[in-house]
Amino acid sequence: MLSSLLIPLDLSPSSERVVARAALLPLPSGARVTLLHVVPRLLQRESRARAEEDAQQALEATAKRLGPALPRGTEVHTVVKVGVAAAEISKEAKSSRAGLIVVGRGNGRALDLFLGSTAERVIRKGQLPVLVVRLAPRAPYRRPAIALDLDLAAREALAGLLSLTPSPHLPVTAIHAYDAPYQGLIYPSLSPEAAEAYRDEHRAKALRELERLLTTSMAQLHQPPERGTAWNRLVQYGPARTVIERAVKKVNADLLVLGTHGYSGVAHAFLGTVAGDVLREVACDVLVVPPLRLAAESS
Repeated sequence: MLSSLLIPLDLSPSSERVVARAALLPLPSGARVTLLHVVPRLLQRESRARAEEDAQQALEATAKRLGPALPRGTEVHTVVKVGVAAAEISKEAKSSRAGLIVVGRGNGRALDLFLGSTAERVIRKGQLPVLVVRLAPRAPYRRPAIALDLDLAAREALAGLLSLTPSPHLPVTAIHAYDAPYQGLIYPSLSPEAAEAYRDEHRAKALRELERLLTTSMAQLHQPPERGTAWNRLVQYGPARTVIERAVKKVNADLLVLGTHGYSGVAHAFLGTVAGDVLREVACDVLVVPPLRLAAESS
């Protein structure tokens, strides 16, 4: 995933956070990093030409600062395009054979203009994992969390997590929100104790399924037992969005990994899904990983 990065930059101050995070990712030797800026086509021709020159100079200056922070042999390329940002990002991702797109977002709870109009659309396409950077990076990720839904999307999400956090003994919080069917129904003879026991029974079942998922997925990803990932299993009853947001805050996560189902297009209407809601609310960086099937179909 990290052999080729695409980093779209809007050249605002928040772009520095994105570039700084890229410098801290565990890139392999010989990786390729592409810095991209898309100039709006709506600019008048003369203004657009000047904007292209300014963007090229800004990207080259960024590449010059970034180069020494990257592993030896990393190639840094700069590309300036004219058009609609999301469409040009998609084209460049295919052209550069990117394995990961790294974008930025604002500080407030409301999505900033760039995320709302561009990164969201890139995520919706479901072609590639997208790392949305919010925090000012000071070190590699040290407190990662992953939200798992005990389905086929989990393995791709775990693969993304392992790519960004290669440390063999890094503790990881695995978050799962479980449901207790019929819990909301009210029966006069059902005591609070019985209701609690009913919920605990489903929690125990969810814990067993989560354990089986982690063991199976790590084996499928060829991760040896000695890798020693220390799993902090956080299984709670309630809506997924609420459970994830509380868990991220509780463990002070610096990275949250989300897998998307994409049964009818990734998150079929990304905003309004759990992934979209969580992306709005959490204070940490978020890696959104599409299902492998959809990524292959759109490539």
